[in-house]
Amino acid sequence: MDDKTFPILAADSIPDSYWSVQRHADGLEGVPVIMDSVRKRGDAAVREAAAKYDRANPLTFEISEEDRVAAVARLVREAPELYESLCLSRDLALRFASLQRASFSDFETELSPGLFTGQRTVPVSRAGAYVPAGRFPLISSVIMTVCPAKAAGVGEIVLVSPPVPHPDSPALPAVEWRILAAAQLCGATRVFALGGPQAIAALAYGTETVPKVDVIVGPGNRYVTEAKRLAFGEVGIDLVAGPSEVMVIADSSAHAEWVAADLLAQAEHDADAQAILVTVDTALAQSVRAELERRIEPLPPDAAARASLAKSFAVIVPDLDAAVEIANRKAPEHLELALDPGPDRDGVARAVHNFGSLFVGHGAAEVLGDYAAGLNHTLPTVGTARFTGGLSVRNFLKTVTTLRTADGKGVDASLKAAELMAEAEGLVAHAAAARCRRVAKA
Repeated sequence: MDDKTFPILAADSIPDSYWSVQRHADGLEGVPVIMDSVRKRGDAAVREAAAKYDRANPLTFEISEEDRVAAVARLVREAPELYESLCLSRDLALRFASLQRASFSDFETELSPGLFTGQRTVPVSRAGAYVPAGRFPLISSVIMTVCPAKAAGVGEIVLVSPPVPHPDSPALPAVEWRILAAAQLCGATRVFALGGPQAIAALAYGTETVPKVDVIVGPGNRYVTEAKRLAFGEVGIDLVAGPSEVMVIADSSAHAEWVAADLLAQAEHDADAQAILVTVDTALAQSVRAELERRIEPLPPDAAARASLAKSFAVIVPDLDAAVEIANRKAPEHLELALDPGPDRDGVARAVHNFGSLFVGHGAAEVLGDYAAGLNHTLPTVGTARFTGGLSVRNFLKTVTTLRTADGKGVDASLKAAELMAEAEGLVAHAAAARCRRVAKA
């Protein structure tokens, strides 16, 4: 690892580019073309895009129930420990998402005499989940997208994942078999062999064979992300995601090898991932850097982690308050507190408020959140944690309000106020709609 890789900086030497929102728009010109084509020509346009970009181009898109059940049987037979791990992760995710769902309460209250206002939390009817399968088949993303939709009470969950060659016939649809097994285990209603922007367009607009959904969630490459951004408004989406991020706030109590392992875990996502250590201990930063050097030495020259760590660094701060300031300004996707239990850690945990997920203590590895702690791993990046959280049951819920009236002074007062305010705005029909009820009550 050369001297430019994972440098150790003073807090006032953090490059300005670290604070800026960086999204790469190069090469995305074709995405709106694909989206528009699918909107206008449906399945035919999806097949044209698949022929150009995907590993397979089946005649039909939907995967049969028989193939889905067979994938689970194969998983049990060939990878029983993975099967048990997926079931554990699914159960924890469902339990956590169900608790989130229970936190959204319905109510009706008499706000003033005769004026009854209320709130209901209602699931969307149909949700779409995108699960990537490029360099890495993201099996865990099946759990993270389908389980909160199930807990929310969504009636139909449509999962899409890029097509792969079917072992029996190129005309038949297939996706990575472990993704298919996970989809069946988690309760996806339908599964389609669709990838890229054309998959997002099919879900957003509907085609002859793919149903239109209300919400699209799930990670993807920048082409998929751009397609989701363009589809927003036609459908709801979870996030417009950027490169992965982790920030570790640490002191001398931290384990250098654990910190390095967590930084490298994020760095391997892609070349633009950011892995940052913020510490009061220069010796720890040096030990982490040495550990990173040891861990990346056997990696191939083109490994994503090498490029990521060249853009990452350690920051030496005078105290933990300064570390909190950096964290809240950056709003990282993942924020780890590699600190011993006690007042210092408690104070930092209370003070940080801009993050996707917070991992408190040496044992709370970010990788647990990625796979098997009940939390969702689809989280805000590039500073968006300042104003939004990650994928959760709430992405599949909508809060609607209700109004009911009875005789009472509160209704009379509100009708009079509505009439006067409408007149002030020049909306005479609005004023008349209030006046006719007020006069009838007189």
